Amino acid sequence: MDKDTVITIFVVVAAFAIVVQTGVLIALYIALRQSSARIEGIAGRLEHQASPVLATANAILADAQPKIAEITTNLVESTATMREHVTQVGEATGEIVERVRMQAVRLDEFITSAANKLEATSEVLQTSVLSPIRRVRAIVQALGAGLSFLRAHRARRKTSATEVEDEEMFI
Repeated sequence: MDKDTVITIFVVVAAFAIVVQTGVLIALYIALRQSSARIEGIAGRLEHQASPVLATANAILADAQPKIAEITTNLVESTATMREHVTQVGEATGEIVERVRMQAVRLDEFITSAANKLEATSEVLQTSVLSPIRRVRAIVQALGAGLSFLRAHRARRKTSATEVEDEEMFI
């Protein structure tokens, strides 16, 4: 094989490869145009179908924008008012708690004072009234015991005298 034959074979193979590549490129171009045409059709239908939805959404947003702005403004005002009221409630609660503490201290002092006065009164009652009453009661019990003893002694004497008379009569 000589050099010219090899070059000729190489040129023929290269030409064949270029023709095959050209065929492949033409096939790709045709497939791409068909895909492009289909995508444009789909895009057109999508645009046609989405157009009313987008118009409606745009109208809704245009209508809702002032309302949303008003709602946002109202929320800001409500939040400020609520914060103010919460602050006032917190202050009022603090005042109430402080007053309750003061009343609890006063009540504690009152109860302590009343307990001390009750204790002092109890001591005075014990020493001034109950002790003399106990003494009088002891004296009354002693007198009662003495009278009981005397009655019992008289009854014995009468019984003894009656027995003596009975014995004298019996004899």
